[in-house]
Amino acid sequence: MTTGKENYKKHLTKRKDKKLKKLEDEHDYLNRKTKELDKERGHGDRDADSKQLLLRLKKTKLAIKDEISRVTNELGKLTKRK
Repeated sequence: MTTGKENYKKHLTKRKDKKLKKLEDEHDYLNRKTKELDKERGHGDRDADSKQLLLRLKKTKLAIKDEISRVTNELGKLTKRK
């Protein structure tokens, strides 16, 4: 029989796993989009709008990467507490 505290930890771990998966999927999507825009800019589309979009996507991608790192560390702490 599990106690309420154990159930809470188990639930929290599952929630963090889902959050991590969602962040990784979003990071992969942004990575593909930035590569695509870099390729387009290399072929001559060098207007200011595309540069702003590319910079915004790269900043968002970096923020998500930092969040993935934070969630991974928290998840590691949760699984070590057994």
